[in-house]
Amino acid sequence: MEEKELLQDLLSENAQLRQTATKALWDLWFSQAGEKAESRIRTGTKQMDRRQYELAQQEFENLVMDYPKFAEAHNKLATVLYMQRKYVQSIRECQITLEMNPNHFGAWNGLGLCHYELAHYQKAIESFNTALTLQPYADFNKVYIAKCRGQLN
Repeated sequence: MEEKELLQDLLSENAQLRQTATKALWDLWFSQAGEKAESRIRTGTKQMDRRQYELAQQEFENLVMDYPKFAEAHNKLATVLYMQRKYVQSIRECQITLEMNPNHFGAWNGLGLCHYELAHYQKAIESFNTALTLQPYADFNKVYIAKCRGQLN
């Protein structure tokens, strides 16, 4: 299935269809630079899951150097930077991801989280709203929009 069709499925009222499309999009994004790159990004993701953030960061930094046009490598680097509270660096990697893939709801979400942590509530709301246009049923974004609005009041 093409990315465009999968993105369309995220708008469906059918929760199972949305779930399947979400997983398929992640699989597609992980595989976009070929098998070697996918193996390396999965290694880095496992390190991140084990809270081996420095190792994962190194893996993702090497990956973006070897595959500079691999949007998901930039997104994962943004994620591991966020987990280490390196929000400004994470924002930059989110922006790079979004330049390559403006439909990357994960990067929009990550961008929103970074802006939230930096108390840039208006920018966070904009990022979460964009994520919601791609994934209207993702309540996580709605929760953070409410949190941001609460901080602005």
